[in-house]
Amino acid sequence: MTRIRIATSIAFALGLTAACGQEPAKTDPAKTEQAPAAAPAGKKEHVFRGKVEGVDPKAKTLTVNGENVEGWMSAMTMQYSADKPDVYDKVKVGDQITAKVYDGNFGTLYDVQVVK
Repeated sequence: MTRIRIATSIAFALGLTAACGQEPAKTDPAKTEQAPAAAPAGKKEHVFRGKVEGVDPKAKTLTVNGENVEGWMSAMTMQYSADKPDVYDKVKVGDQITAKVYDGNFGTLYDVQVVK
C-alpha cells in the first residue's frame, strides 16, 4: 500500500512539473476583445440621458452625470460600462449621450449615442 502511495505521489509530481514547464497558450488579441453585452431579456427598457464626465478605456468605464430616469434611477453621477467596446473610443468628456437601460441593471449602458 505504501509503495502505491509513493508511486502515485511521484507520478503526480512529475505531471505537475511537466505542466509547469509548458509555455502559456498563445491568445489571439482579436479574440480577446470584449464582446457586446446582450440586453437583458424580459426587462423593462428605459431611455437614459446624461453628460459624460470621464472616459477610461483601460477600465472600460464611463463616468456620466445622468438625468433622472423615472422608475429606474434618480439623477446622479456614477460609473457605467458600455455594451460595446467601441463606445470608449467614440465618446469624450463633455458629450451629451443617450442610451438604453434596463430594470435591475444599474451598471451598463446599451446602444450609447452621442447627441449632436
